[in-house]
Amino acid sequence: MHESKTRSEILRRLSEGDPAFTRKEYSDVVTMFWDTVDACPDQAALIEGGRRLSYAQFGDAVASLAARIGEIVPPGGRVAIYIPNSIEANIAIYAALSAGAEISMANAEYTSRELSTLFEIAPPDLVLAEKGNSKVAGEAAGNADIPLITVGEGGVTIEQLLETPSNRPEVEITGDSPCIIMFTGGSTGVPKGVRRNHRSEMGVIKGMNTAWPTRVHEEMWLNVAPVSHVWGVHMGCFNPVYGRSPLIVVPRFQPDVVAGLMEDHRVSVFSGGPAAIYQGLLAAPDADLSALWLCPGGGSVFSRQTLTRWEAKTGLPILEAFGMTEGGPLTAQPLDGSHQYGTAGLPLPGIEVAIASLDDSGKRLPANENGEILIRGERVIDHYMGLPPVAEYGWLPTGDIGSMTPDGFLVIVDRKKDMLIVAGFNVYPSEIEDVLSLIPEVSDAAVVSVVDDRKGEAPFAFVAAAPDAGVTEEKLLDHCAEHLTSYKIPQAIVVLDELPKTPARKPDKKRLGEMAGQFMQKRNNIRDADLKH
Repeated sequence: MHESKTRSEILRRLSEGDPAFTRKEYSDVVTMFWDTVDACPDQAALIEGGRRLSYAQFGDAVASLAARIGEIVPPGGRVAIYIPNSIEANIAIYAALSAGAEISMANAEYTSRELSTLFEIAPPDLVLAEKGNSKVAGEAAGNADIPLITVGEGGVTIEQLLETPSNRPEVEITGDSPCIIMFTGGSTGVPKGVRRNHRSEMGVIKGMNTAWPTRVHEEMWLNVAPVSHVWGVHMGCFNPVYGRSPLIVVPRFQPDVVAGLMEDHRVSVFSGGPAAIYQGLLAAPDADLSALWLCPGGGSVFSRQTLTRWEAKTGLPILEAFGMTEGGPLTAQPLDGSHQYGTAGLPLPGIEVAIASLDDSGKRLPANENGEILIRGERVIDHYMGLPPVAEYGWLPTGDIGSMTPDGFLVIVDRKKDMLIVAGFNVYPSEIEDVLSLIPEVSDAAVVSVVDDRKGEAPFAFVAAAPDAGVTEEKLLDHCAEHLTSYKIPQAIVVLDELPKTPARKPDKKRLGEMAGQFMQKRNNIRDADLKH
C-alpha cells in the first residue's frame, strides 16, 4: 500500500513541533468562538452549496441571533437546537451559547413525541427549528408552552441577521457555566441526558484535537455527521472553529456528492465516522483526494476489508477511535504509523481504561480477555440528568465488550446488549458481520437476535448488495459455514439493496430486529401450514 505524500509531510511537521499545531487555552466555548472571529475575519468559515460566510459574517449573524435569543431567554437558560446540518445550525449553536444559554441538542429527524420526551428530561426556555421541521417542533413546543423561533427560510434568515447587526452579548460566561446537553440511548430505550459545563466541553474539544491534531488556518474540513450527535457537533461545529478553519457543511450524506466536494474544495480533514460512511465513499466514483490527510473513524466496528480497501485507494489509514457521549474521545489510533487495525487505539491522555469481568464487575481482567469496558477520566460523566450516579469510584461502565492487547491497544468486540447467548455460548454479532463483509459484493452487514426454541436465541443476518451482484442466501450461508462454527451461523440471511440506517448512519438494529421477527413469524406460519397438510 502506498502512503499519502500529503500525510507524510504533515506528520513530519507535527513531529518537529510546528507551531501550526499549537492552540490557545480557553475556559469556555464562547471565548474560543469570538477569538477565532477576531483572528481571521476575512477567512471562509462556512460553505454549503453556493452559500459562503466569512468568519466576520459568521460572527455578525451569531451576534444578531444572540440578541433575539436574549430577549426571550435569560443568561443560564436553556435553548433546544432542532436544526439539521446547515449553516443555520452552526449559527444557532454559537448564538445560543453567546447569549449565555445552555444548548440542548435534538435529533432533527425526531417526531413530536420523541422531541417531547427530550423536553421532559431537559425543559428548554426556547426552541430553535428550521422550516422543514418547524411543524413538528411547533407541536412539541406548543404542548409544553415553549416559544419557538424558525431559523432560515420561512423565519429569521441569515440575510436578515446580517442586515440587522447587533453588539456581541455582554454576558459573563465561565468554565462553570452550563454549556451543552446531548442525549444518548434513544435508539434502545428512554434517552438519557449528558450535561457538560464549558470547562468540560472544552476538555472534549481538546480531546478531539489530541486524537486528531490539525493545523491552525491550514485545514479544510468536511463533516457528514449530524450536529445533534456528539461526533457531529465537534467535527461539524466546535473543532473547525478551534482550528480557525473553513468547514464544508453537508446536509445529508450522499457518497457521490461528498466525493465531489472533497475534490472541489481540496478537503484535508474528513469527519468520517462509522464504517458505512467509508463504504459509501469506496463505492463512489473516483475523486482527487490528494489534499486529504486525516480520516477519523468511529461509532461502529470496521471490517478489515474496509480498512485495507480505503488505505489502498487513498494511501491513508482510517484512524479508528472509541468514544462516547459520556466521555468524548477515549482511545484513538496513533498518527505515527503504529496504528493497529482491528483495535480502537490507545487511551488518550487523562483517560483510563479497564476491562471488568462480565460475571463480577469488580474483577479486572488481564490482556486478551474479553469483558466490559470501563472508563475513568476528567471529562467522563458520573451520572445522567435526573438519575443517580452510575459510576463507581469514577469508573463508568460503557456497555461495550472488549479487551486490551498486551501493548495497551483497546479491542472492541461488541455491545454488551448486542451479545447473543446461543445454546450457552457467547456470540458477538460483529464477528459474523466481519465474516459476511469478506465477500466483495457485500457492502454492509448487520446481525440481530431472534428467538430460538432450542438455543434460546440465534443470529439473524442482513446484508446489503446490489441486485445484480449475484449474492444469494445460499452463497452467504455456505460462506459462513466455511468461516464460523456451527452455532454462530445465522438462522437466515436476508439480502437488501441497502440496510436501514439511524440518523448517525449506523445500521438500525431496532428496525432490523423487527424485520427479522416478521420474517421468522412468516416462516413459522408457512411451516405450520405445511405440517397440517
